Formats: sequence, structure tokens, C-alpha cells
Amino acid sequence: MTKLKQARGATTRTANMNRRRETILERAGEIIAAEGVDALTLARLAEAAQVTIPTIHNLIGTKTQIFEQLVDQLVQRIDGVLAVQEDHEPIRTVELFVDNLMALYAGNEPMYKAAFVAGEWAKLFDHGLPSGIYARSLQLAESVCAHARHEGYLAGRVSLKVLSEQLFGCQRLARQDWVNGYIDLATYRRRLLQGMLLVLAADAVPDFHLRLLERLEQL
Repeated sequence: MTKLKQARGATTRTANMNRRRETILERAGEIIAAEGVDALTLARLAEAAQVTIPTIHNLIGTKTQIFEQLVDQLVQRIDGVLAVQEDHEPIRTVELFVDNLMALYAGNEPMYKAAFVAGEWAKLFDHGLPSGIYARSLQLAESVCAHARHEGYLAGRVSLKVLSEQLFGCQRLARQDWVNGYIDLATYRRRLLQGMLLVLAADAVPDFHLRLLERLEQL
């Protein structure tokens, strides 16, 4: 009975620690999203999260480690979106990816914007990281393009490397405008779809090229 009580007590303590950690990260994200990276201090964060500075150190660590935790959460959640499987129809594949991404960001825009800001500030999106967002995004883009070429939608005039880099590039540009507050999610979605479909159009076979142009006109 004593061991059972101890186990329950340990479980409760762990749950409480996780809740406080999440609260601290949420308040950090809110401060960064509203006022920028420089506005985040441990004293300010402790007050906003209603904890002490030592508690922040114990549960997460330094300011840099807070940024790392925000980015780690971001990467894990985006990774789920990047796991979308290729469809036989490239337009459908692109739209599914974009809609899943927008749905993810819509769940907590300030937090995701803050994570991107923190990640850029701390240089945590290094393109050289083999397991980072950049590498995973390029892998997905190249896979989609390779599948489209195999199915006869793309002609093969443009290399897969160039196509995948451009697909990622148009996503990054639209995301930066959204993070900085210049556009809303609906505009982000439209720009991202337009950019990705235009990239595919650069190597599309005639019939598919016409379908891409039709879809672009609808956007």
C-alpha cells in the first residue's frame, strides 16, 4: 500500500512539473510573440508564469534552453505534418500538406510564431543539420517531385534538387511574412500554394501544366 501511494505521489509530482513546464513555455511564447526576443527575461517570465526564477532553472534552464524547448516542440509537431504521404495527384499532395500545416499553426499562432522567432535568433534552424526542419522539408519536397515525375506529371527538365529547394524557398518566404505579422494565415496559405504550384509548373508536362494554371486561377 505504501509503495502504491509513493508511486501515485511520484506520478502526481511529475504531472505537476510537466504542467508548470508547459505554462512557462506558453508564457515565454506569449512574451516573444508580443514584444520580441529581447523582452524575454527570466524575471519577466517568472512573473508571467507565477513561478520563481529557480523553478524556471530547475524545470527548463537558461533563456537559451527555453528557446531550444520552444523549437523542439515546434520541430516535433511540424514533423507530423511532414509525414504526409505522396498522393498520385501532386496538386492534392501539396494542398494536403499546406492545409495540415495551416491547421497546426492555427491551433496556437502566437506560440508557433514565437518558436520561429526564437529559433532564428538562436540559430537553431541550421541548414546543415541532417535531422532539422530544413533537411526534412527538402526530403519531403524531393520525394513528392520524384513521385510526380515517376507518375508522368513532371517532364524531368529541371533537377529534383532545384525543384525541392524552390518548393522549400517559397514556403520560407511566406512563413517569414506571417511570423512578422505582415500577412494572416489565409494569405500565408494562398501564397504558399501559389508558390509551390508555380514551381511544379516549371517542369510540368503540357496536360498537367494546364491543370496547374487552372488551379492557380482559382486561388
